[in-house]
Amino acid sequence: MTGYESIPSLVMFAVLGWIALNTIFYFSHRWRMFSDITWILLLGLTYGAFSAMPDSGLPELVLEPHVVLYVFVPLLVFSSTQCMCLFHFRHVLVPATLAGTLGIIISMGVIASVLHWLLGIPWMPALLFGVIISATDPLAISALFKDNQSVTEDQKLLVEGESILNDGFVVTVAGLLSLVLFSETELDLAISSLSFLTHVAGALAVGVLLGRAARWLLALLHERHYTLTTNITLALAYGSFVVAEELHFSGILAVFASALAYGYKPYKDDADHLAHQEIWEYLDYVANALLFFLLGSSMFSLLSLDNLSASIIALSITLLFTARFMSLWLMRPILHIHHRKLSQLDFWLLNFSGARGAVSIALLLMLPADFSYKPLFLTMAISMILFSLIVYPVITKSMLARHTPVNQQP
Repeated sequence: MTGYESIPSLVMFAVLGWIALNTIFYFSHRWRMFSDITWILLLGLTYGAFSAMPDSGLPELVLEPHVVLYVFVPLLVFSSTQCMCLFHFRHVLVPATLAGTLGIIISMGVIASVLHWLLGIPWMPALLFGVIISATDPLAISALFKDNQSVTEDQKLLVEGESILNDGFVVTVAGLLSLVLFSETELDLAISSLSFLTHVAGALAVGVLLGRAARWLLALLHERHYTLTTNITLALAYGSFVVAEELHFSGILAVFASALAYGYKPYKDDADHLAHQEIWEYLDYVANALLFFLLGSSMFSLLSLDNLSASIIALSITLLFTARFMSLWLMRPILHIHHRKLSQLDFWLLNFSGARGAVSIALLLMLPADFSYKPLFLTMAISMILFSLIVYPVITKSMLARHTPVNQQP
């Protein structure tokens, strides 16, 4: 099929996709067992199962890791972060940072220890998988927070902020471990620590500088029409990511910093600002829908049947919960919001908002093709992702229902 001949097929595929999105949106809001995103993931799984059949005639859709990191991640991180007012986010900055850094280190250690002692995997590959699979995606959970009176603004900020910070931390640490593992470079703790701090500080500096520059440019133009602000913020999201990556800093942290620096002081809720927000909400929705559909459709092609067994699935699900629970439980005495310790609801929300997603798959797919543990790691990651994206929202919904004030219950 030539390029011109494939265009009608692509258009028809897009039309069917939009119809499916509307159908999913309608039924998910009538039957609130899962969020829209979880239904889209299930639809992707269904498509992937049919496309894997020999005579299906359906094109095989596979997640491309660089597309995830360079196309989806900047938009999604900026979209989530620009809604956070820096004045309010400062209340959860410390616990979010601790959970997104020290918590990841603890989780990485728990997973690596089990893989090393139980499966005999060497320490370095085990640590690499431990950090990669610790990256969280709260989307399927945070969708349940909307209009829920039992979830405070601080809890929403903590869940979303911690996820963005831990994604940036995971990508940076995974890059350092990959360098040591695949380039046969000796691990020097002092040099690695300095390199990590440079990655973080450089990313934050790039983000703040570009975010303030975008805000200054809008002030200079004396214009805040939603078309202009949308164009500038899209350029800021992708520009900060690319600039940081080109300078060998963390692109995710740069986007996070640029969004905070740009939106540190919200504009008035006039018509232009509301239109800008609605455009970004739609971009966020479409990007997430496409990403999770591709994630679901890729599962069957990524699974390694040689490594798929009941024991591996059980081990993966056990590690999924245990690693995050241990990290948050050990840190709970030092995690505070407004000078108070985490409540039971705070603690369990953080636990079950730790669903795994596309960032982990993208990082695993970027590992060398001849890496002997890659098929096993992909199989374990897929087991964790599917379980967390399908089961965790159900648990969270039940938990939130029990905490809903009596006067808010239907």
